Amino acid sequence: MKFAVVGVVAAALMGVVQTKGFTDNDDFGVKFNTNLSAVTDFGFDLYRRLDSANSPKNFFFSPFSIWSAFIIAYLGSAGETEAQLKRALRVGSKVETFKIWRALDALYQTSNNDYTFNIVNRAYIDYELPIRPCISEVLSNEIERVDFRDVLNTVSRINNFASTNTKGKINNLVTAGDLQDVQMAFVNAAYFKGTWQFQFKPTTTIPQRFYVTPQSYKVVPMMTQVASFRYGESEQVAASVLELPYTGERVSMFLFLPDQEGPQGFANMVSRLSGNNLREAIHQENLRKKKVDLKLPKFRMEMKLSDEMIPALMDMGIRDIFDSEKVDFTTLGNIRNLTLEKVIHKAFVEVNEEGTEAAAATALAISSKSLRRDFPVRFHCNRPFLFLIRDNETYNNLFMGVYRDPDTARS
Repeated sequence: MKFAVVGVVAAALMGVVQTKGFTDNDDFGVKFNTNLSAVTDFGFDLYRRLDSANSPKNFFFSPFSIWSAFIIAYLGSAGETEAQLKRALRVGSKVETFKIWRALDALYQTSNNDYTFNIVNRAYIDYELPIRPCISEVLSNEIERVDFRDVLNTVSRINNFASTNTKGKINNLVTAGDLQDVQMAFVNAAYFKGTWQFQFKPTTTIPQRFYVTPQSYKVVPMMTQVASFRYGESEQVAASVLELPYTGERVSMFLFLPDQEGPQGFANMVSRLSGNNLREAIHQENLRKKKVDLKLPKFRMEMKLSDEMIPALMDMGIRDIFDSEKVDFTTLGNIRNLTLEKVIHKAFVEVNEEGTEAAAATALAISSKSLRRDFPVRFHCNRPFLFLIRDNETYNNLFMGVYRDPDTARS
């Protein structure tokens, strides 16, 4: 199983002003907590603005990719632009945020025999842009100077970076049109490879009914197994919850099956999604090991989000970054008016007997009930369900999706 994440921020230069720094005393050497649970609310808030609970279509995206893409923008922002990004991204000061960034980089580069998970960042900045020396020093591993006037070469360099660091899962992240009148691009790439701790046997995958609505169904390849999983019934999110761990148990897929069938039950579950409710729902006291009769569709979906991204982000309070008269990026350097013109997010996921393969790319262009122990719990995902791919150590939702209809996939 493997998945990848890529995030990009591209900025168009409009003018120059005075510079600022992160703080007067930027101390990045102090250890800190890598808990990213606050990012959960960012992802849930964005999801509710991008997908209607009553939609008949599948949905899949990476809140972590989008969040990561905006972190570099936050580090370079100032004034009200900084305040808006800070609130929406659920982060602390720039020093604290930078520590998280660096700690995650070190954490995910640590070798592990059970899985691979790496994060790489790159800031492509035009030679003509005046960047503060202290910023260049702090981000020396990330900054790469390029000539954005040579658009085709810059497109090639960015796409090669994305492809290399996602093992070929993201090959065409940006186009020449995306970089017209652009002088800066921030790129984040993450890659994960692993397998289910308890794999499904391909011989047990058989065609079965998936109820798109309580009245209508379609036949899907349904994976099945009976094994011991952490399971619970959560009043907080009005759903049954099951954890499917990947090898090593550092990363898991969490499945949420609404208590009530049909669109109303799904909408009720979505309305209750929050960081606090999620933490309660998957807490070790509420998810207990039980023998589970599991059925899960074998599926693949692709999605592209573009026109809906900016309205959703603005609705979350990120506004000045889209306004050339208000945007403030003076922390980054002697520059201003790097307005965000376009946001593109592409995502892919495939779930099979061995595990999961998923990829996502973001481009921001700036120009419990009691149960009898004798019998297994039934957890049959034969109707619409929600799933998260979650880093259990940092409490970070890497991917989030909804499977509603075997025949629908946005691309």
